Amino acid sequence: MPGDDLVRRAQSGDVRALEQLCTREWRPVYAIVYATTRNAMDAEDLTQEVFLRALKAFDRYEDRDVPFRAFLATVARNLVRNKWRQHAPVHVGLESASEIHSTMPGPEEKAVLHSDLGHLAGVFSTLSEDYQLVLQLRVLEGLSANDVAERMQRSPAAVRVLQHRALVALRMAFLKGVST
Repeated sequence: MPGDDLVRRAQSGDVRALEQLCTREWRPVYAIVYATTRNAMDAEDLTQEVFLRALKAFDRYEDRDVPFRAFLATVARNLVRNKWRQHAPVHVGLESASEIHSTMPGPEEKAVLHSDLGHLAGVFSTLSEDYQLVLQLRVLEGLSANDVAERMQRSPAAVRVLQHRALVALRMAFLKGVST
């Protein structure tokens, strides 16, 4: 629409013309953005950003026999390109693949962990009832020393001492079973 009167009126400050222009161009710009993103929410956000950027530069737009829609399409393509650059995946060549470290345990680590947990559960069951209870309440359930003291009818200091002794006993029994 070269020589578009609606664009000229909007640039001169006619708010109604600006609203009509945005309404007229919204769907075509959205279609361009959606065609590249294939995500409705991203397309809506980027289309809105296209119009915000276009309106910021609106006073500098010159009609040179190029439709205003082409100007908006250029802004849209640049925004989509920028979005891709910001979220571009990092490509790693095979030559540096040995340097990639996973934070997830591998099969060997999982097997050892599973074995250790089974061993730990077995060792835990050999502890005295008081040791098991204090570790259950303090470590596994995360209760305070005061709460555990009420349940076990002891002082908070006695609970902390009992917890320490239970952890030492658990550690010693666990290491004894691991070393054999």
